Amino acid sequence: MEILLLIFTLYLISGPVSCFDVIGYPGGSVLIYCRANQYGGNPKYFCKTPSAQCVYFSQMPNTWSHTDRLSLCDCSDGLRVIYRNLSLQDAGSYQFGEAEVWNQDVNLKVNENPCCLGPKSVSGYLGETVTISCSYPDQFKRHIKYLYKQDDQYFTPVMDTRETQRGRFSISDDRSPAVVSVRISDVREADGGVYFCGVSDGGESVSYYSLYTETQLQVTASMAPTSVPPDEDQFSRSSDTPSTYIHAKSNADPHYCSEEG
Repeated sequence: MEILLLIFTLYLISGPVSCFDVIGYPGGSVLIYCRANQYGGNPKYFCKTPSAQCVYFSQMPNTWSHTDRLSLCDCSDGLRVIYRNLSLQDAGSYQFGEAEVWNQDVNLKVNENPCCLGPKSVSGYLGETVTISCSYPDQFKRHIKYLYKQDDQYFTPVMDTRETQRGRFSISDDRSPAVVSVRISDVREADGGVYFCGVSDGGESVSYYSLYTETQLQVTASMAPTSVPPDEDQFSRSSDTPSTYIHAKSNADPHYCSEEG
């Protein structure tokens, strides 16, 4: 079912509503999860307040719906929102909810921070080891760090700092300079793509992942040695008179291999 983007005055139920801070960064994305103790059959929404610009979730459970930079899902574990490619203008107050049943306020902060600039590029040859490194804000020094890979409109978790090794991937968190690094050994063509470093925060009812520092991993085949072309001019010589000819060494030496800087 196609999402309807409407601007209207939404009737909100009365009662105290807690507000939760969500921190994002320009060019990054946030993945927000909201869980409620009760659910009804009314439409679920995600609104920017006080303008009441609202986007509705699909009425089919466990189905993602997409509109512009927003993706929404009424999933089995609660409502989920992906807000991509954030800008400073996206900061403000938002509200999750189910019409006339429950609501939850979130305050989206979009912070400029030198640590979280991007995008950047990392390149490597097949079979080599490459490293994706990201600085992170001091306030997240003791939080779990993540690496996500973007797949079109979705983000897939690769690994996090609760483990150190997963197959060809290893992760380390150096808290002194506040840098998280992921090493990929025996890099393969399928490893190429867009990655984001991330951190998480939250409580029982609301939690979120803040993805920042976009990194484009480019994987290319190893440079094949260039063979020396055969001499086009073999100095003529008689069969009974030995002669000497010169073989000029090409710059494309078969043992020479240049790498991208």
